[in-house]
Amino acid sequence: MDMQIRAETPRAKKGWGMGSTMMSGDSKIRGLKLLITEYRDMDEKSVKIIQLLGKAFNKNIKSEDEIEITDEDYGLRMVKTIKQENYNNDIWDQWVLFSRKIYDNMNKVLIGK
Repeated sequence: MDMQIRAETPRAKKGWGMGSTMMSGDSKIRGLKLLITEYRDMDEKSVKIIQLLGKAFNKNIKSEDEIEITDEDYGLRMVKTIKQENYNNDIWDQWVLFSRKIYDNMNKVLIGK
């Protein structure tokens, strides 16, 4: 299993309306930061297990945590939305530790399969 972590600023939606990328080039949405963690595996059986673990984890997430978990072909994608004025190194460090704990626990399940 593989884990990738990154921070991004979300892009505006494509189209011709106000704030769209057609109107202003390749604009980014101001004021938001996305913390993204992806858990990936090449083995189809492992991907299914990762996605099942993601569903179990998703049940424990509170709406105020602003974490969205989605199944992907490669495994699982977790995205946390943060207001840019609240973003700092401590939040990034907490996200990395949080993601690593989940990775370690999922890895234990996959190795024990």
